[in-house]
Amino acid sequence: MGHIQNFWRSVLIFFTFLCFCCTVFAQEQLQELKKSYYSLPLGSKERFVLTGKYAQALYFNNEKALASQLLNDNIQLARNYPDKQYYAYLNCIAAMNSFNDHAFEKSRYYLEHAKSVLPIVSDNGIKGYVHYCDGWVMTRQNKEDEAVSQFHKAISFLEKAPQTETNIARKLAVYKELTAIYANQRNYDFQEKYTSLLLETAKEGKNINSLFDAYMQAGYLFEEEYRSNNADRNLLRKAEHHYLEAYNLVKNNEKNLVNPTDLAYVSVNLANLYHEFYPDNGGKKAISYAKQALNIAAETGQYAITIPAYGVLADESFKLGRREEGKKYLQQALYNLQQEPHYDYQVGLSLFSRLAEVSVEEGKYEEAFNYQKSYIDVFEKAFNSDKLDKTKQLELKYERELQNQKLMRLRLEGEKKEQQIKLMKALNDRQHQLVENLKLNELNRTQQLKVLQLERDKKEQDLQLSRLENEQRLQELDVSKKQIAFKSRMNSIYIWLFISCLIVIVLLFYAYWQRSKALKHKEHLHELEIEKNNQQHAIKNLTAMLAGEEKERTRLARDLHDGLGGLLSSTKLGLSAINKNTLEQESMKEGIDRSIDLLDGAVDELRRLAHNLMPDLIVKYGLKETLRDYAGRMSQSTCQVECEFLQFESTLSTEQEIFLYRIIQELVNNALKHANAANILIQLSSHNKRLHITIEDDGKGFDMESVDLQHSAGMHNVRSRLSFLQGEMKIMSENGAGTTIELELPMI
Repeated sequence: MGHIQNFWRSVLIFFTFLCFCCTVFAQEQLQELKKSYYSLPLGSKERFVLTGKYAQALYFNNEKALASQLLNDNIQLARNYPDKQYYAYLNCIAAMNSFNDHAFEKSRYYLEHAKSVLPIVSDNGIKGYVHYCDGWVMTRQNKEDEAVSQFHKAISFLEKAPQTETNIARKLAVYKELTAIYANQRNYDFQEKYTSLLLETAKEGKNINSLFDAYMQAGYLFEEEYRSNNADRNLLRKAEHHYLEAYNLVKNNEKNLVNPTDLAYVSVNLANLYHEFYPDNGGKKAISYAKQALNIAAETGQYAITIPAYGVLADESFKLGRREEGKKYLQQALYNLQQEPHYDYQVGLSLFSRLAEVSVEEGKYEEAFNYQKSYIDVFEKAFNSDKLDKTKQLELKYERELQNQKLMRLRLEGEKKEQQIKLMKALNDRQHQLVENLKLNELNRTQQLKVLQLERDKKEQDLQLSRLENEQRLQELDVSKKQIAFKSRMNSIYIWLFISCLIVIVLLFYAYWQRSKALKHKEHLHELEIEKNNQQHAIKNLTAMLAGEEKERTRLARDLHDGLGGLLSSTKLGLSAINKNTLEQESMKEGIDRSIDLLDGAVDELRRLAHNLMPDLIVKYGLKETLRDYAGRMSQSTCQVECEFLQFESTLSTEQEIFLYRIIQELVNNALKHANAANILIQLSSHNKRLHITIEDDGKGFDMESVDLQHSAGMHNVRSRLSFLQGEMKIMSENGAGTTIELELPMI
C-alpha cells in the first residue's frame, strides 16, 4: 500500500492544478473579460488593470500570441502615462509569460523595464508586485536565496499598501512561494511560519478559494512533517484538523467555489490520511471519503480524480480480505488512467506492478505475465520520454548558448562603433575648442579697453571723494561737540540712578533681614510646639504604664484574695476541725493531709504570683527559657500553649526582655480570657537585626471593624511598651477564624 501513495499524491496535485486553470480561464469567462476590456476607453487606467487579467486568461487558453500582442500594445501606451505603476504592472505579467515560454532574455528585458520605474512609482502594492515577480523568476532559476530576499521586500511593501482584494491576493502568492521554497529545503519551521501567515491572510481576505488552498497547504505541511517525525502525533492531528476545515469550508460554500472538484480533492486527501496513518480505526472513514470523491468525479466528469480514490479503496479491500473487489478497483484505476490525455508513466508502472503481484498471489501466472509485459512497455516509454525531454533540454541549452554568443558579438560590435563615435566626437570638440580660444582672445582685448576706461573714471571719482571727505570731517566736528555735551548730561543721570538703586538695595536688605528674623521666631515657636507635643505624648505613655501597673496591682490583690487567701482560709478551717475531732485519729489524719495539700496549693499560687510580678528566669536564663516556662505554666487541659524559636538569637537588654515578656504575657492572657481557643502558638524569629514575634490562636476571633482596640487599657499598655521598644504591631482576625498578632522590633 505504501509504495503507491506518493504517485497518488503527485497525480492529485497535477490534476487539481489542471482543473483549476481550466475552470478559471474557461471560455465563458474569457468572453466576459474580452467584452469588458473593449468596453473601456483606450489608455484608461481601468483598461490597464483589466489588460493584465485578460492577457493571463488568453495565455492560459493557449492564445499566447494574442496575449503577447495585447500586452505590448498596452505597455507602449502605459509608457507615456504619467503614473508609471501600470507600466511596471504590465511588464511584470509579460516577464512571467515570457519565462513560461522559455524566452528568458525577453523575460529579463520586461522585468528590467518594470524595475527601472520603481523609484517614481508611489503605489506600494505595485512595488510589492514587481519584487514578487522578480522573486518568482529567481525561484525558477534555482536562485532561492536571492528570491527569498525579493519576496521579503514584496511583503514589506504590500504590508504598507491598502488591504484591497488585489493586494491580499498578491500577499497570498508571496506566502505560497515562500512556503514552497522552505518545503523544498525541508525547513519545517519556516514552512510552518509562512503557512500560518498564508492561512491568516486568506481569512482576512474572505476569499473562499484562497482560504481553501491555505487550509490544504497547511494540512499537507503537517502531513509531510509527520512523515519525517512520526513520533509527534500532534502533527498528524494538525494535518487532519486543517483537511477537515477545508472539507467543511467546501461543504458550506459549494455554490461560491470556482472549482467544483475541490470537495473531491480534499476527500481524497482525507481518505489517504486515514488509510495511511490510522490503519486500525481509520478504514471506514477512508472508504467513505474515497467513495465521496468517486461520486463527485462522476458528477463533474473529471475521472482523473478517481485514480487515487480507487487506489485507497483497493488497499482497504485487500486489508479486509476482499481480493476480487480490490483487484477490480485497481483495474478501474488503470482504465481511467489510460483514458487521460496526459498519461503519467509512474502511476501506470505502479498499477501494473501491483496487479502483477495480485495475479501471482491468485495463481494466475499468465495474467501476471501480461501485466508484467505491460509494465515493461510503460517503462520503455517512460525511459524514451525522459531521454526525449533531456535531449530537448540539451537542444534548448545549445540554442541559448548560440544566442548568448550572438548577443556577445553584437555587443562587441556596438562597443567598437561606440568607440569610433567617441573618437569623432573628441575631434569635433577639439575644433570647437580652437574656435572658442579665438573668441576668448577678442574678448580679452575688449576687456582691456574697458579696464583703461574704468581707471580714468576711477581717478575722477577719487577727486570727488576727497571733496566729500573734507565736508564730512567738518560735519564730524559738529557731531563730536554735540556728543560731548550729551555724555556730560548722561553721566549726571547715571550718578543719580546709581544712588537711587543703592537706596533701594539697602531697603530690600533691611526687609529681608526683618523677614528672616520673623521666620526664625516662627521656627522657634514651632520647635517649642513639637517639644510640647512630645512631652504630652510621653505623659500619655507614662499614664498608660501607670494604669497598667495599677491594673497589675489590682489583679495581684485579686489573685492574693481569691487564690492565696481562699487557700489559707480553707487551711485554717481544716486545722480548727482537727482540734474538735482529736478523739478520732483517722479523721485527724485526713484533716492534716488535706491541710498540707491546701498549703502546697498556696505555695504554688504564691510562686505563680511571684513569677508574674518579677520573672527571675529572665535575669538568670534569658527570654527564651522564661517564655518556655511561661508556656508550660499557662497550658491547661482545655488550652495548649506552645512556644517556638526559629533562628532566634536575642541581643536585647534585660530591661527590653522584661518589657517584651510583659507584652507577650498580656496578649496570651487576652487569648486565654476571650478567645476560647484550644491552641495558642508563640513564635519568635530574628532576621537582619529585626525581631519578629507571632502570637496565634484558633479561637472564635472577632470583627476588626466592630471592636474598638484603641480604647482597651490592656492593648494601650501593650502599645506603650511596644512604642518604648520602637516596635510595630499588626492584628488580623475574623469571626470564627482565630486571631493572629504580629510584632516587629529592632534588636539593638
